[in-house]
Amino acid sequence: MKRGVWVMVKAIILAAGMGTRLRPLTYGIPKPLLPVKGRPIIDWVIRNVLTCKEVDEIVIAIPGTTGENFHDRVLSHTHGICVDSYVRNLNYGCRIRTIPTPQKETAGDLRHVIDEMGISSGSIIVAYGDNLTGINLGEMADYHQRAADELGIAATVLLFSVPEKDVGRFGIAKVRKQGSFDLIERFVEKPETGNAPSNLANAGYYILDVGQIGNYLKKEKVKVEESLFPYLAGQEKLAGFVANLPFWIDIGTLEAYEEANKLVHDRLIIPPPVPENNAD
Repeated sequence: MKRGVWVMVKAIILAAGMGTRLRPLTYGIPKPLLPVKGRPIIDWVIRNVLTCKEVDEIVIAIPGTTGENFHDRVLSHTHGICVDSYVRNLNYGCRIRTIPTPQKETAGDLRHVIDEMGISSGSIIVAYGDNLTGINLGEMADYHQRAADELGIAATVLLFSVPEKDVGRFGIAKVRKQGSFDLIERFVEKPETGNAPSNLANAGYYILDVGQIGNYLKKEKVKVEESLFPYLAGQEKLAGFVANLPFWIDIGTLEAYEEANKLVHDRLIIPPPVPENNAD
């Protein structure tokens, strides 16, 4: 990912969640396709990923046919088909495909997708498919490459500042300076106000070196934040890229979804352009 050496990378968008907190909307519409001023959430994430010009393929993790009963399995399968149909019929200027997952949280699904892609080395960009923000991932990629060259780090997490009163809603990073880089020592999940190690929150965008993290990314149902990141932090291989984000919204609840739509209608945030339709 060095600017002087053009190395193409893959990006993975984790979008297999069923959006249970957004029901009844998500009984009919998959969470990644919920529109924010006419643009599905997944388009906002794809726009950010493509700010890294080295990305030559995006893989979207979608729901597989999973669930405890027949209705849940049908709904999961239908959600996956809808997301696949949407992205395959639009031209983003980059190859985009989907991979059904077993829905084993972020770590388990990420491990599944990496195995299905047959990746064993190189860097990948990972993005959560339900966060609305604006970020230049090209700058983050440069930072990650420099930190890897100088410090041997294996992963970089996008961090952003949140008001002190809101730290209890996020995973907050404790960081220390190492030269010109921020190394993450640990994450504290939803700390009490006044006891947070910083006000730097996890924004849901990562760059991972597959060759270094592969053995520690398990297939079991567990989150990346609870499994991979603590290990990497303990080995001093987890960096933080602090960005001044213009906005950040986790579309996880009906209230957050309504707030996102209000902000775009008030023109405080601008939706991505409409991609070209591949149909004749």
